Amino acid sequence: MESTRYKLNSPFSFHEFQSKVAMLAESGRSSGEESAERIEATKINAQRIKRIYKTFSYSENTKNILANVTAKWDWILLMESWCGDGAQNGPIIAKIAELNPLINLKIILRDENEEIMNLHLTNGTKSIPKLICIDSNSKEIIGEWGPRPIVIQKMVKEYKANNPAVPHDEFVKNLHLWYSQDKGLSIEAEFVDLIEKWNN
Repeated sequence: MESTRYKLNSPFSFHEFQSKVAMLAESGRSSGEESAERIEATKINAQRIKRIYKTFSYSENTKNILANVTAKWDWILLMESWCGDGAQNGPIIAKIAELNPLINLKIILRDENEEIMNLHLTNGTKSIPKLICIDSNSKEIIGEWGPRPIVIQKMVKEYKANNPAVPHDEFVKNLHLWYSQDKGLSIEAEFVDLIEKWNN
């Protein structure tokens, strides 16, 4: 699939996105359609994004794999300020992208880029975060990732299957507990595998 038709509406660098989330949190707002729940999630995510970006440390292997990338890529990451999975994974994706100057990461808001989102659904849903890797020269889509690391997604499926009536707040609490215990290792490992595949 070619991505030449992709017109990014208000793209952000990671740090621009981080600043936007912080600004929304401070003003008691959220991106997209606002609700009390999304505003509260944005406040939590502002701190979460800052903490994870500051504390995540990639391995030497990841550093070496990224050093071997010779193609020029555009990474488009669909997010929203209120998305918990985005706050957990976005900072790690950003730090991985920073390891190679040939990778140009741009974050776009899902609800402001519906046409792009609709081309990259997950089982028919607009699940985020969703990353699209594009060859900068040919404009061909190399691959995509999202919305969660496979290990975390497996836990989510098992938990929901065993607890069909679980309240949303309890599910979210468990989700972030799993992320905390994982310490970003699953997404780092997945991206190393993907990058090696995309680079070949």
